[in-house]
Amino acid sequence: MHVSSLRLWCGYREIPRRRQPLPGAAPLGPSRHLSHLPSRPGRSVGSGPQHTRECPGTHGGVMGKARSAKSGVAAVAVLLLAVTGCGSGGRSGGAGSAGQAQGVGQAGVLKIGTSNNMKPYAYEENGKLTGFEVDLISAAARKLKLEPQIVSLDFSGLLPAVSNRQFDVAAAAIGITAPRKKMVDFSDGYLAGYFGVLTRPDSGITASLASVKGKQIAVLQGSIEDANASTFLPGANIVRFPDDNSADLALKNNRVAGFFNDFEPNLAIVKKYADLHLKQPITLPATAFPAGWAVRKGNTKLAGRLNGALKQLVGDGTWLKLYKKYFPQDPVPTGSQLPPYTAKG
Repeated sequence: MHVSSLRLWCGYREIPRRRQPLPGAAPLGPSRHLSHLPSRPGRSVGSGPQHTRECPGTHGGVMGKARSAKSGVAAVAVLLLAVTGCGSGGRSGGAGSAGQAQGVGQAGVLKIGTSNNMKPYAYEENGKLTGFEVDLISAAARKLKLEPQIVSLDFSGLLPAVSNRQFDVAAAAIGITAPRKKMVDFSDGYLAGYFGVLTRPDSGITASLASVKGKQIAVLQGSIEDANASTFLPGANIVRFPDDNSADLALKNNRVAGFFNDFEPNLAIVKKYADLHLKQPITLPATAFPAGWAVRKGNTKLAGRLNGALKQLVGDGTWLKLYKKYFPQDPVPTGSQLPPYTAKG
């Protein structure tokens, strides 16, 4: 996505509002979202502000409110940051603590980026981040003897933030695709499932894919549904939204005929607008396109250790316990159906 300006402050970068992908960057997507095909042209609905957090030990508010400094002092500060790596990902290997050897900016801490409006993956409830993604990556961090520090960000900004070393890892049900692997590295796949087209009973959309032709269909901007809408929903007019809340509100207000999204988040929207009697007449399997944890390109040590943590979480039953908690209506995987998963294509 296009970034008009960046400000460096204690190793963090302020990421302004984004509307278009960075040149050559892969589209982002929520979890079990599909593949590497180019996205269909569509109307973009602009994104909102992103949540950031200040570097530990600083004062005076969040990014964008940093106090001004004389140019000479600022130059020295930038030089020191380049040497010490105050921000996330200050080192990629070599001597130091186990955390820093994995590229973690602060020893003993795993800095994690996620979203906060993708229920049941990652969402805010009673002022706290929760969800399958939040609980699983937190458990993985503790397996690595690292303290999880989780920050929410607009979904479309997560991979650029990992690449820019704002976070050590992104955990937001991000599908593993070939284009994304050019931008970041991934752990093994840990989650797979289904897509669905959420719609009103009177929309005219049925189980037939032909029924979406000519209709306005919402997608999450940068998602794999977005990237593959022309393949999965041929003939549909794709309308892009920055988050699930904006898309489901458009569906509620009849601005779109359907919302092409992950199956599970759509179930939460059905409950949210129970009086509308929403349904998902079209469902598509995504088991060959798992989600993975994204880490900075080249940070193979951290990716490898996350893979080890995932195997432990599957082995001790933690993964299955969280899966049943957050996906109670889904089939329960057993045996060879359990992760890790290998992305195909």
